[in-house]
Amino acid sequence: MHADEPIGLERQSLIAYIWGQKKHLWLYAFFRVISILAITPFPLITQRIVDQSVANRDLNEVWYYTGISLALLVVHLVSMKVAVRFLAVDVQLILRELRSRLFHKLNFMHFRFLDSVQTGRLLSKYTFDTNNIEFTLILIVTAVLPELFRSFLLIAMLTYINAWLLLIVAVCVPIFAIVRHYYFKPIEASNHAVRLAREDMAGQANEFISAIKLVRGYGQEKQARQQMDLLSDAYSDERVDQMRLNQGLGYILFTAVSALSIVAVAACAWLVIEDKLTLGAMVALVASLPICFQPIFMITQFSMQYLLGAESFRSIKELMDSGYVEAWQGTQLVGEVAGQIEFNHVSFAYDERTPEVIRDFSTTIKAGEHVAFVGPSGSGKSTLVSLMLGFYAATEGEIHVDGVPQNAIDIRQFRLNCAIVMQDNLLLSGTLLDNIRFGRPSASIEEVHEAALNANALEFIEELPDGFDTKVGERGVSLSGGQRQRIAIARALLRNPKVLILDEATSALDYESERLVQEAFERLAQGRTTITIAHRLSTIRNADRIIVLKKGKKVSEGTWDELASQEGAFMDLLNAQS
Repeated sequence: MHADEPIGLERQSLIAYIWGQKKHLWLYAFFRVISILAITPFPLITQRIVDQSVANRDLNEVWYYTGISLALLVVHLVSMKVAVRFLAVDVQLILRELRSRLFHKLNFMHFRFLDSVQTGRLLSKYTFDTNNIEFTLILIVTAVLPELFRSFLLIAMLTYINAWLLLIVAVCVPIFAIVRHYYFKPIEASNHAVRLAREDMAGQANEFISAIKLVRGYGQEKQARQQMDLLSDAYSDERVDQMRLNQGLGYILFTAVSALSIVAVAACAWLVIEDKLTLGAMVALVASLPICFQPIFMITQFSMQYLLGAESFRSIKELMDSGYVEAWQGTQLVGEVAGQIEFNHVSFAYDERTPEVIRDFSTTIKAGEHVAFVGPSGSGKSTLVSLMLGFYAATEGEIHVDGVPQNAIDIRQFRLNCAIVMQDNLLLSGTLLDNIRFGRPSASIEEVHEAALNANALEFIEELPDGFDTKVGERGVSLSGGQRQRIAIARALLRNPKVLILDEATSALDYESERLVQEAFERLAQGRTTITIAHRLSTIRNADRIIVLKKGKKVSEGTWDELASQEGAFMDLLNAQS
């Protein structure tokens, strides 16, 4: 495991995970115990008032016990207020840590895994599942554990008053066992089905929302709605079953506990008539019955929420414990990266069931050299770059960086020395300043301005009403293609990379935008290793070397003049474009 890789949740249940967070909750627990201890004597005080004060007609004693009760109530109120203040902060500390670990884990997941999983499913884990765990955690620490502790103390107090009361209270214990036996397994299975249906729905919704222009452009709104309706109906059906189970459990439990309360009062009345119980003890028990039975309600409600939280925890645990992480274990630092990249008989297939997309590829890209990869679609140009950056591991062969095997270097340290400008550059929602600074967050405003100037972006930025503070919208939709490209170039310039990758970065631009972007590229490429993946061959005329690919194999290489003067794959590409 890499030193930065987040620790999983191996062999942990939700309860074990929550127990492991007790270091965050001890101050809340301390004040909560004080609040419970403060109100525990109430049944004893009630019994004394009825059996002693009222029997002796001693009003002063009544006021004395009332004063003690009010004082204890004030202690309870103050300690609860302090406890809740600590709880609000502590719970969010726990959830922030969990969300941070989950998001950090995503940054280590193998691209083969990420390519096969809908983004909506991952978002569901990050948002909905963590919220479920938060609700479960809050219910445990604010209701279940305190109520159990309070009920235990209360039953001990009732037993102290009269041992017969323990027998009456004890008859409620079998209820929970019966409920657990008949309901918990079906509820657990229902929660699992609901979670899977929700992830299917969220995943498909995310895809359609991300591709809303495609849906409208092809006039497929009806088809998209039908698909979403089917997934929504499947989710609704699972929720119906889940709600029926939960509500059925609720009314059965209410009926059983109400019947027990009636029987308990009748039993107390019989004991009073038989002189085996005082009237004060009966009043104390009747007043305490709701609290004694409360754990049954709380544990049952908690169990329903816990099963939801446990399913969500299982969902997160699947990701956190997943072995689909990047294979790189190297820790060797290259020092100051020069930028020499060597491919030694590299082959690659995305999985065992698909053919190889790279076949026995070998070349050495010297430090500071500008090399272009060209070839028809599907020839493996972008895949070579993904292999170089370690997004995927070669099936066969090796890649060396400055003479060091790729599996020996710290791959993330190497990536910090690289920058990539793609055909469809993704900009993050935020300002232009935020997006350029993403290349190097510590950069000064002067450095950002200089990068924008060299990327031919400063002029159009200064013409905007808010300048660098202009909001770009999600994925940069408020900017034209050429403007997005120049912002991406400024971001790469600010990074000052040793290795620059240009992945078909001008293929979608008009002539004027391409001219401005190409000028910026030429400045950006100076003094650094540059790899260009080209669709428009005119953009690589000045490359030091051009490598022509076809079906994952290198079929020729040389300078522009060398390749353009001889028959072969490059000549075919030139003729096709002319």
